[in-house]
Amino acid sequence: MKEKYKRLINDGSGESDFWPTFTDLLSTILLVVLIIFVAIIISINKESKAMQAKAMESQTEIKKQAKQIAEKEKQIEALSYIQKDIVKDLDKEFKKQHMEISIDKDTGAIKFKDDLLFEKGKDVIKPEFKKQLDKFIPIYFKTLFGKYNDSIAEVVVEGHTDDKGDYMYNLDLSQRRAFSVVKYILSDEFGDFPYKNQVTKNITANGRSESQLKIVNGKVDRAQSRRVEFKFRLKNSYEGSETQTGK
Repeated sequence: MKEKYKRLINDGSGESDFWPTFTDLLSTILLVVLIIFVAIIISINKESKAMQAKAMESQTEIKKQAKQIAEKEKQIEALSYIQKDIVKDLDKEFKKQHMEISIDKDTGAIKFKDDLLFEKGKDVIKPEFKKQLDKFIPIYFKTLFGKYNDSIAEVVVEGHTDDKGDYMYNLDLSQRRAFSVVKYILSDEFGDFPYKNQVTKNITANGRSESQLKIVNGKVDRAQSRRVEFKFRLKNSYEGSETQTGK
């Protein structure tokens, strides 16, 4: 009998030792879960702040680009006004001298037809074209550099051919013809004219071969395609680059 009560007492003592151990284990698990939860919250907060920072950077970049676009639009508008003024002044000066000059009202490009320019397949300037240049050049450059000196970046003389013959042959011919025109303008034979020294620093000769043919009623007009054009480029006051007229 005594042994039986002793076993009962011992069995009760073992059960009471079990519960504190289980409670400690449960507390540890809850602590770990809590730590993990806190770590997740911290990570989410960091990601949220990073996303907010990126959003702010994006907004700043958008504002910057919008400002650049607005400045570019102002610049284009200003250049457009200058270009129109130059075209008006050129047209006015040529009419004063009773000169029939083909000038593009939108771009300011001035075209001389081939029938007065060169012999077929050659780059030697005809006397008739020299006479035209003798009268045209002083007025043209006096108008450009006399009033719009700060706006003019350069003047381009372009040679153009029709679509007959090989492209590379035409490219070479158009380049030589443009060069012949510039060479004559700057030569002693031509003589002095207002702003000649400045023209020397701001004039170039380009050959375009048959890349810009004149199309009339859906067909190539070879007579109009063979030509020499004078174009001017305007300085870009915002970025220091240039805007071309007469494309």
